[in-house]
Amino acid sequence: MILTNYLKISVFTREIFEMIKYSLIAFSVLTALQVSAQDQSASNPQLEVIEVTAQRKSESIQDAALPIDAISQDELKKEGVSSSSSLNKVSPAISVVSGGGSNNVYFVRGVGNFAVNAYTDPALAFNVDGVYIGRPSATTGSFLDLLRVEVLKGPQGTLYGRNATAGAVNVIPAKPILGENSGYVTAGIGNFGAWEASGAVNIDLGSDWAARLAAARVKNDGYNDDGTASTDDTAFRGQIYGELSSDVNMRLSIDYSTSNGSGSAPTYLGNYDFPLAGVSDNPNNIPGYNFSPAPDDVASAFSGPYTDAAKAYYASLTTTPAFTDGEPQLPSFIDNSYFGISGEINIATDLGDWVIIPAYRKANLDLNFLGPGFKAVLNNENHEQFSLETRLANSVGPVNWILGGFYFDESIDAKLSFNQQSIQSTQVINESKINSKALFARATYNLSEDFRLVGGLRWSDDEKSMDGVANVLLNLCIRDIEVYPGGPVIPNCQGAPVIPAGLTLEETLAQIAPADLPAGAPGIGTGPVPFGQIPLFPDAPPGLTSSLLFINPTVVDRTRNESEVTYRFAAEYDLADGNLLYASYETGYRSGGFSLTTGREEYEPEYIDAYTIGSKNFLMDGQVKLNLELFYWDYEDQQASHLGLDETGNSALITENIGQSNIQGAEVELMYAMTLETTLRGTFQYLDNKIKQYSYEQLTPDPDVLVVTGCAQTMIEIVENGAVWEVDCSDQEGRNSPKLSVNLGLDHTFEIGDIYGELSLDARYRDDRWVGFDYLPVQRTEAVTTFDAGLELASSDDTWSVNFYVRNITDEEVKSITQTLGGMSNLISTVYEPPRTFGARFNYFFY
Repeated sequence: MILTNYLKISVFTREIFEMIKYSLIAFSVLTALQVSAQDQSASNPQLEVIEVTAQRKSESIQDAALPIDAISQDELKKEGVSSSSSLNKVSPAISVVSGGGSNNVYFVRGVGNFAVNAYTDPALAFNVDGVYIGRPSATTGSFLDLLRVEVLKGPQGTLYGRNATAGAVNVIPAKPILGENSGYVTAGIGNFGAWEASGAVNIDLGSDWAARLAAARVKNDGYNDDGTASTDDTAFRGQIYGELSSDVNMRLSIDYSTSNGSGSAPTYLGNYDFPLAGVSDNPNNIPGYNFSPAPDDVASAFSGPYTDAAKAYYASLTTTPAFTDGEPQLPSFIDNSYFGISGEINIATDLGDWVIIPAYRKANLDLNFLGPGFKAVLNNENHEQFSLETRLANSVGPVNWILGGFYFDESIDAKLSFNQQSIQSTQVINESKINSKALFARATYNLSEDFRLVGGLRWSDDEKSMDGVANVLLNLCIRDIEVYPGGPVIPNCQGAPVIPAGLTLEETLAQIAPADLPAGAPGIGTGPVPFGQIPLFPDAPPGLTSSLLFINPTVVDRTRNESEVTYRFAAEYDLADGNLLYASYETGYRSGGFSLTTGREEYEPEYIDAYTIGSKNFLMDGQVKLNLELFYWDYEDQQASHLGLDETGNSALITENIGQSNIQGAEVELMYAMTLETTLRGTFQYLDNKIKQYSYEQLTPDPDVLVVTGCAQTMIEIVENGAVWEVDCSDQEGRNSPKLSVNLGLDHTFEIGDIYGELSLDARYRDDRWVGFDYLPVQRTEAVTTFDAGLELASSDDTWSVNFYVRNITDEEVKSITQTLGGMSNLISTVYEPPRTFGARFNYFFY
């Protein structure tokens, strides 16, 4: 089976191997020439070597036989990586997408999902200080006083387990240091009203104890013209470390953070109209629909949804199926808080080194965001998780081994409301629980001093349950009017009310004027009642109105159990000192779950098999680092979330398994210390992400109404409430999968008297790619190159430094995600990555 899949790479593999072969030959020749020409003295430049713990042991990143990127404490500050949204600066393989509000979603080489809600699991395992974080929304305050960040590319099914099909991120804070009193204070300002203040202090508590305290506040006034995309975050972490004996040490960590501001917000690009409207020759047209661009002052990047022009444009759209004008959108806001406490106990025993990591985390979320153009998306969520990981590691003869166990218990209750003017899905999750247990082992057999075989195995057992209900309020227009005399007849209920936004069903109904419910409020699942004062026809009897209000329930009270075995096989060979060659096969899975969607209440796990061949090399006496990776991933039963109509015709967020993809490519990382002062950096990734099997069913309200998609579609059947279509997106590229990604950088140090300086220049290129679910032409974003620059000036005694920075120098308009909202005239909106930002930071260090 493994051999068969390796052979699938065929011509592609040979081409990549040719590239690797000639690269190695070229650098071998270069090495020989340079070594013969240079005086091998201590003055030769040397590249920094980062220590990582991604494989549950401390080792040089060049000795870690897996695809991994890492960034050190100094580089984090230099690159401006201050939140999870900046992780794409660490690795070209990762894409961070704004999911709305404070949420981010992560894709690694196209593996990921656009969903960000209380009951959908991420594809990337996010770990802070060795603790797995179950919800992507709970990572906001984690980038405080860091030691380094590690990005593992590809499934990590043995050491990290479930929900790591895309890979893993390890965020590692700075630890207390014995015998040292030291710290730093940082203050900074920037454009868009940005300011920040942070600091940390290490406190000596005696020969065996130390503490570390860190705090930060980060704020800006928003990147958009209307003040949205603003941030106001605070974070605190306290740690204490003690050595109880020569064999036992322990560390306790407590953190608390808040996230406020408005969060990300969309810019409206236009909408998809029926062919009787719109511009007939627009290149974004699709079968059944013409694209009508929004006015320039609405569609311009970073305008936001709350400018006068944007509000007027939004008000001009027709909401369906009420077929009336919508109401203004509610203000977006974030009011989230996070708390965590964790410990780490290390015990040296006769059996081996024993590590115990217990942790408890809690998150409270209260926010409203607009998504792709909703009137409001109100979230009130409470997350609690407890986890325990324990590992025992030792060496016996030629075998190095790790045994471990993992326990994870998560409980969520939430109230969620998604208001689309004509439709509101009001969801109450009484309890969503996850109980996961795992046992894992990994062993390395040293066949010789240079050659090693590695095997890993993990058994996981997951139990998920959900007790929840979604009550969908539906405002339906039943009056048809000619568009013009003798023209087509379409629904028209102009002037009818829309559904007010409320967090719960009770709050929503309480906002409706009694006069608009002449027969009283509708019952849940009992049929419609008249809604509003617009008559069905002229001189209609009182109460015979043109709009009806329904409440359709979806109840999920289910439990599902899954047991999976994931594994890893690898071979490692040291060609020479500083030259590693490795090959590996690893599996991973993301657990199935529930969706509050009628007819699609459950979805199954997704699976991925990853084949990797890599080489890590130090050349020219440590002056050059050349790392090569060839990868092939087989991605089965991919989980995908998208807006659509459920089996009753209600608009819903649907999560389902959609098909199979083959993901293959190569990555080359190069660093060259040209002199003691100048270093060149470059990472090149070629990615071929092809979806082989990808189809799903979608309901439209009428056989003459097509699905808003750029994929092929075929009508399957006509049903009472419309038509069912099969949408087939096979042979498309995966989302967030640029064919070519390049990161280039230059670092140059210099001295001016007693002042030390460092100039950093960075460029990042990403090919054109899909940034939306529906493969609409408007969801294809162009290739883009962005540039960053930084200048650091520091005192010779390392007591102070000043950093000046400019990000996105040329002010490129880079789309992060583009979505469509069917219930608002097929509105198209996009969220952009930050525009040009600049500022300065002052740092003071004390020892």
